[in-house]
Amino acid sequence: MKSRPSFEKIKTIAEFESYYWYREELQDICLALQISAKGAKAELEERLRSFLTLGREKFLKKENSSKSSSSVRRKNKSEKEITLKSKIIPEGIRFDSKFREFCREYYDLKKFNFTKAMAEAVRDAEKIGNLKLSVKDLLKVYENPPKEERPDDRVLRWNRFVKDFHSNPKTSPLKNKLNIAAFLWGKVRDRAGSKKFDPSLLEEFAKEIQILEAKSNK
Repeated sequence: MKSRPSFEKIKTIAEFESYYWYREELQDICLALQISAKGAKAELEERLRSFLTLGREKFLKKENSSKSSSSVRRKNKSEKEITLKSKIIPEGIRFDSKFREFCREYYDLKKFNFTKAMAEAVRDAEKIGNLKLSVKDLLKVYENPPKEERPDDRVLRWNRFVKDFHSNPKTSPLKNKLNIAAFLWGKVRDRAGSKKFDPSLLEEFAKEIQILEAKSNK
């Protein structure tokens, strides 16, 4: 098997993605490059992809622009009346009671809840320094959230599934737990419905589980 080179010797995103990296390794690389080592694994990977694509100088310029946009929104708390044309970052619009009330009235609802997709849209705008993101744009995200999950969302679902699988008393007798959990996750992941572990899965796929258990005894 081809040994993995150090990050400094990697020149392309394709080469970077051809190897598996632990989160701790990605953090160490970021620290060595003197760039931010904060965030989930998916964020660290994306940061290093950007570094490879842009090169150090352009990457740092982009990062500084992102930090500037984020700090602008935090410092500039909006005192103006919120409208559809209001700009999220320059006008310091936050996910607070004022903005919530605007959204509630706009949609004529008894109660309005901000969504994860809305928060991600603002975070993405801050990262790239997009000062044009408006309230209207954000409400479009609310009405039409992205259908594809982000990488970190998929990881969180898998982690939760495994945790629930192991904590359920009905899985205690199983010997080949990790392989069985992975098998069941593959089944629920690729079909409609809940992505959470349910003990009924053990009955639904009893034959397949029996085969996996038999393999572990060989």
